[in-house]
Amino acid sequence: MKKHVFIINPEAGKKKASELIGYIEENFLNAVIIKTEYANHATELAKTYASPDTIIYSVGGDGTLNEVVNGVLLSKFAKDTFIASVPCGSGNDFIKSFTTIKNPVSLLEKYKKQKTKTIDVGYINGRSFINISSIGFDAEIVVGAKKYKKIPLINGGLAYLISVFATIMKLKAYSVKVSIDGKETYDKKALFIIMANGKYYGGGMKAAPKAELDDGLFEFCIVDKIPRRRVPILLPKFMKGKHETLKEIKTIRGKKITISSKKPLPLNIDGEVELSDHVEVYIQKEGINLLVP
Repeated sequence: MKKHVFIINPEAGKKKASELIGYIEENFLNAVIIKTEYANHATELAKTYASPDTIIYSVGGDGTLNEVVNGVLLSKFAKDTFIASVPCGSGNDFIKSFTTIKNPVSLLEKYKKQKTKTIDVGYINGRSFINISSIGFDAEIVVGAKKYKKIPLINGGLAYLISVFATIMKLKAYSVKVSIDGKETYDKKALFIIMANGKYYGGGMKAAPKAELDDGLFEFCIVDKIPRRRVPILLPKFMKGKHETLKEIKTIRGKKITISSKKPLPLNIDGEVELSDHVEVYIQKEGINLLVP
């Protein structure tokens, strides 16, 4: 019998995650339920509770899920532990790559069948991620979205859109040197670069329509510096996954990318942002076990 551990971010989705506790207590006998109390607490908890025949449920947003993934991968039972995403955050993008179910209770009912899938894991400067990482313009958008979604009545998607338009006003490009799989190299000004394992980010933008979670490859998307007048053309296509034909965009499939810059780059890792002037990203095939609906 599998052990069920629920790691709940009480602040996720304007505190929506905590509302599931009653349902969990009634439907998962002897479940371990823990609320996170500070940044990276979910990583500590996941590392502690990872063990054979254990399912760790990440109840929160994509940031909480990233913490849980990192914790499991830091444990000695990474190959024996299963993770289940219960999206209660503002964007909930990762799960869109394999299901259209949005209701957390409906997902938990599906998870009772314990259908599993082993997916790839990306590593960026030593930190793991399972959805999408990026540098540049869109990382700045993530920072702004976090600020705007704290405002009452503004959900994750709207906060992201507001931040998009605010960031467009300064439209900063970055001088970068890029190498993909040690073969294709670029030295250019880029608006942003995406390293995608999953398809969606930014509250539902279909950034990498051809990405697959279990094929051992990233979908890299390099967006060149563009004039402000081109943004209204790029963004709608980007949101719908129709952007790959635009002249400013290059998409490449590969296993590793190295990006360097003379100035620190804003780096988005599954919704968490940091700065770095050197970025190394690679993929590990079949790196973690997932519960799927």
